[in-house]
Amino acid sequence: MATIHFNDALRLAAISLENAVLPDEPKVRVIRDIYGRLRFALDCALADYPAPALAQLQQAQAALGCYATNSDVLSHDSFSDPEAVFGNTDWHRTLVELGADEDGNPLGSAEIQLLDRQITGQDWLRPPMEGGAAHPHRFVFFGLKGGVGRSTALCMAAWGLAQRGKKVLLIDFDLESPGLSGLVLPANKGADFGVVDWFLEDAVGQGGAVLPRMVSASPLAETTIGAIRVAAAMGVGEQNYLAKLSRAYADVPSASGPQRMGARMRNMVEQLEAQEKPDVVLIDSRAGLHDLAAVSITGLADTALLFATGGAQSWTGFRQLFLHWQHRPDVAKHVRERLVFVRALTPKTDREASVRGFQREAYALFAETLYDELPAEQTQESDLFHPGEKDESAPHFPILVDLDERFQEFDPMLRPEDGGARPAQIEGAFGQLIARLLSRMDGDAA
Repeated sequence: MATIHFNDALRLAAISLENAVLPDEPKVRVIRDIYGRLRFALDCALADYPAPALAQLQQAQAALGCYATNSDVLSHDSFSDPEAVFGNTDWHRTLVELGADEDGNPLGSAEIQLLDRQITGQDWLRPPMEGGAAHPHRFVFFGLKGGVGRSTALCMAAWGLAQRGKKVLLIDFDLESPGLSGLVLPANKGADFGVVDWFLEDAVGQGGAVLPRMVSASPLAETTIGAIRVAAAMGVGEQNYLAKLSRAYADVPSASGPQRMGARMRNMVEQLEAQEKPDVVLIDSRAGLHDLAAVSITGLADTALLFATGGAQSWTGFRQLFLHWQHRPDVAKHVRERLVFVRALTPKTDREASVRGFQREAYALFAETLYDELPAEQTQESDLFHPGEKDESAPHFPILVDLDERFQEFDPMLRPEDGGARPAQIEGAFGQLIARLLSRMDGDAA
């Protein structure tokens, strides 16, 4: 028997579910555990499923080798509360590529219902919870890696919005690399508590008590007609940050079951919005394919700004994320229109060719993964979501942030007369970003 690897197991399971012996209803589902092992699951009692079909399923499951714990098929009889399992919101309609036949002809793809039990990363597939009060537009600033000017762009965008009279709330969710406060707050101007404190105090019922003492005003807005308020990762004078961070991600028990990190993050943001009443919220996300980033992008963002420089590393990482969404069509449709690429550190030399190349790569990535596939005989179709390559309102069409040495290592809070950036310089480098944010905000009001 050939060795079966992780990449093979789900494909082989999906192929086995194409068997004509299996009845149309109930559809056989698949549960994948944290080790990648697969079990078929029936949304019915085992006695209600045809015996010949059950035998086929047991045989197919056993054939998965190390990626099946045994041949027993799961059913209502397997669980004390089957509704909690089969009604779980983490079931996703999932597309699985079936590979090719013996002659090399592609077999296409099959659609299955998959419950993917992961240690981390579950929130990449969880859309925002329904309901909740109306809220200001939330922009999430995200990059796969550091060093692309994401936090600097966030600070300058905050200044630009405050310059136009907006009250801006900044939230630092980059808990493992907290640095936003250092850009927008002097060391002695921070709040008593930080975001990490709220997670700890909320777990013991005291989140509301620290909320008024975890936001402070940034001097960055002193020369503007608006305001910039900051919820930093840590409070002023923090000495126990690592001890707090190691506990911040824990689920919290409640009467309705465990409150996951995503729900807790949303609760905190909503409470901060109710307290501060901002016109707009800018969230500095954890970099990389991390759970905090997943919650920020899929669970909180009205617009997720994806910072990239155009190198192979950027496209490889974003392709893996987009493919993860592509295989779950319902999730892809939910998230794709909220994404916007930012071409960070756009060089001045050979600028036009660099921007054109980035735009082509971004369009190709969306077209191959998240946009609807166009019929071969047409280039556009009104009922499909597939913007043209030059559509400036499309998710793939990049916002440009210029490479300007003045913003590589500088203090945003320095006044121009003390060596800080002048308003014209900020507008020159970040004006397009600020304009796109304002446009998105205006779209909410329309």
